[in-house]
Amino acid sequence: MIFNKIATAAAVKATFNKHTYSTASSPKSAGSFYYQYGTPLVKCIVLASATTLGFQLLWQHLEYQEYRNEADAYVTKLENRLKSLEEQQQQQQEQQQ
Repeated sequence: MIFNKIATAAAVKATFNKHTYSTASSPKSAGSFYYQYGTPLVKCIVLASATTLGFQLLWQHLEYQEYRNEADAYVTKLENRLKSLEEQQQQQQEQQQ
């Protein structure tokens, strides 16, 4: 009775004694490297690529926002300069008349 329980436990342990990252049916199978380690490598590469793409898009958005703010500030500065020059020209015309 005890021997049957030990034998059954050993059989169950041997059945579930494969690596969780391996897609091969057994550790001693003649599968290729991809079938044994490909799934985690592909998953890692896909996650790394998606993360890199996400960070790149975020960086590009923030970089463009900074550029746009600087460009708007420069345009505002030029508009103010133009207004002041127009006011000076109007004052000079008033003084000449």
